[in-house]
Amino acid sequence: MYIKYTKTFLWVIAVVAIIGVGVLVLRKSSWVESVKRESAQLFNYEYIPNQDVVIEGTEAAVATDSIYKDFRKKYWFHYQGIGMASFADSSRMILLSDIPPHFETDSIAPIFAKFTHKAELRRHPIGYDGYVTDVIILLGNATQENCAGLIRRLNRELFFSEYKPTVMTLPAEEKRRYFANENIDYQITLNEFNSWFMEEGEGFIHLDDTNTVLTIPDLFASQARGVYFSQQPGFVAWAIAKSADIEPQLKDIRQFTLDADLILGALADSSTLVIIGRERQSPLYELPPLQIESILLLATTTEKELSQSLDINDLMAGKMNNGSDWCPTYLSKELENTEFGDLMTITDVLLKDWSEHGTIQEGYYRYPEPGYYPFDRPLFRKLGINELVYNWNTAGAMYAIDRDGYTIYTLGRTGSLPVSYFNSQERSQSIGYKYESQAYHYFATLGCTDLARVVQYTALYQLFIDNNISYSGDTHPSFPKNKPFLLYKPTTELLNVLKNLSGEEIALLADSLSQRSFINYQKEQVDKQLRENEQRHNFSYTEEHRDYIYQDVHRNTKAGISNSIMEVKGMLGNLSEEHFNKLARYLSYPRGVKVNDRESYNTMLRGRRVNQLMREIGKNNLDLLGMDLGKVKNWYAANLKSNSGRYMKTSSLIVTYNDLLTTGGHNLSSRISRVNSMTNYKRNRGGYTPTDYYPQPEPNPNQVQPSPPPNVDTPTTVKSTSKSSSKAIAKPSSNQKLKQSSSKPSVRPRSAVISSAPRKTRGLGTP
Repeated sequence: MYIKYTKTFLWVIAVVAIIGVGVLVLRKSSWVESVKRESAQLFNYEYIPNQDVVIEGTEAAVATDSIYKDFRKKYWFHYQGIGMASFADSSRMILLSDIPPHFETDSIAPIFAKFTHKAELRRHPIGYDGYVTDVIILLGNATQENCAGLIRRLNRELFFSEYKPTVMTLPAEEKRRYFANENIDYQITLNEFNSWFMEEGEGFIHLDDTNTVLTIPDLFASQARGVYFSQQPGFVAWAIAKSADIEPQLKDIRQFTLDADLILGALADSSTLVIIGRERQSPLYELPPLQIESILLLATTTEKELSQSLDINDLMAGKMNNGSDWCPTYLSKELENTEFGDLMTITDVLLKDWSEHGTIQEGYYRYPEPGYYPFDRPLFRKLGINELVYNWNTAGAMYAIDRDGYTIYTLGRTGSLPVSYFNSQERSQSIGYKYESQAYHYFATLGCTDLARVVQYTALYQLFIDNNISYSGDTHPSFPKNKPFLLYKPTTELLNVLKNLSGEEIALLADSLSQRSFINYQKEQVDKQLRENEQRHNFSYTEEHRDYIYQDVHRNTKAGISNSIMEVKGMLGNLSEEHFNKLARYLSYPRGVKVNDRESYNTMLRGRRVNQLMREIGKNNLDLLGMDLGKVKNWYAANLKSNSGRYMKTSSLIVTYNDLLTTGGHNLSSRISRVNSMTNYKRNRGGYTPTDYYPQPEPNPNQVQPSPPPNVDTPTTVKSTSKSSSKAIAKPSSNQKLKQSSSKPSVRPRSAVISSAPRKTRGLGTP
């Protein structure tokens, strides 16, 4: 018994000893860290906690996937910024979303050299085959002070500035807001800009010297550079050197995009351009800062026109066997694989879908739906036409007047670009101002933050071109050189099939096509007409009579298709090899062939005849010719898979459902509408008059179901308010004599237009 108790006692002593050693080790470790921390404070250097950490075992590593998926679910489209998640074990997850092309991933290692860390790249899909790249950085053990310093250095690498290093707390508390809660559609006149900034002398201050108040004429006189706040809250001014490289002012770009959430206009003299923005009222998740790389891209652009289109009318585009449509996306070479280019494609999809009452669904962008649409039913059906072209354009997007020694610029509307609807791609004939005006009012007052974003980039593009502002740095252009004539091979294959069809094959093909056409479309139309005849004349068709009518329709359709195929076959057979190849090249990429001589004009006419035959056959019936548009689409995308920017790729194509014979795009011109008077320069459209400022905007569709905009056929008069929304404005004719109003026009107080309510931190935080 004695021996038994002795052994138990010895075991207890051993356990106590082990525990004691552990406590001493822990105390020593804690003591060492305390000494390190005190020494850092005493000698004024950064305290770095113990880095003997296994990253994979940290709480940050365990939670990374769920936090990242949550962020990208809430921020599905472009959003550039820094986010951070902090954990109880002092580990951190830092997310860099939508990294810009100038960011060097090699810079991560030296920034985090003192810390146990791990970095990885992740691609987030946008569109069919587009993507952006995010960076996830895991920190094993870091203090809040450590993280603040690291975030500042990351801001410098990402945005060329450490100004207000804003960090989103992860998991994200707010979702990206695609429809603003408050008005973002302003229509500020040239006369009001002149009154506020030149006559009344709105005062501005710089954060480095808040005691010195400068007016716009003062900024001109001193050739000031940098970002200034209006003394009375409301405006942010960015003063830029004209006819110069913007590179010395890179750090100012981030400050302006953080502190101003909308661009309203600008003023310029011979040496200085001052861009005026609305001092930020919207949170970043509603109106994110414009991306620096997109602004620099616009400064490098010398082209006077930029374009984007959905090339649904290309020969190899159209309805596939599964019922969906595909088409290549077109972007000017400057816009390929850029955020601005992708934004133009997204908003083009919105223009088509929302104009058609939400009936044209794009398969991969999945943009949130608005609360209502511009027309009571799809515009294509409302008009009852065979073809419709939708366009965003810049006619009337910005106005300017050259005064004695200075120029004033203001935007027509800040909510969206003007809208154009054409009845055909070739003729570009407008379907009527009333539809365009109603649509412009709808899109501008909808509060869609991405539509407003396009307006801001367009304004910068026009201002930079007009004031000769450039950028000599590397913007990492990434135009896919094989994209323009990539469809030449399948186009040639299809033309050869048509050229080599035998008479027997044509007869069989025409019979099959007429059968499909009758079953899928014609029978329903014929039966509808027969029912109308029976009701109108009070009799009934016999089954025999009906069969005879069906067969007659079938015969006529078959004969028509057969004749069309024979005609195209004969045309192709009579072409020389050179002209055959030129036709194939034109059909594979029409915009790549300039029609400037008789030969190219004839090629265009032949191309139209082939496209007409394709409409008669139906793209979804090309399987009868051995052609599968689904495979063509996949082949096209596969050949562009590796053609991307450093960290992003714009979608090479779109897939839509229930599409019609429609096409769309952006036509961005650097040309600004210059006028000779600061009043009455906006032509009356849809009942709008220059004095009818700011009718009540539509209610926010996210809150309640709003009423549609006023019917342009019966315009109404409304009282002025501080929130803008009016009928569309038209670009004045260049040869039109503009008369000065006989009475002095009313000028709204700036505080009635732009809120002068205090901004708690003059932007997003103290400098």
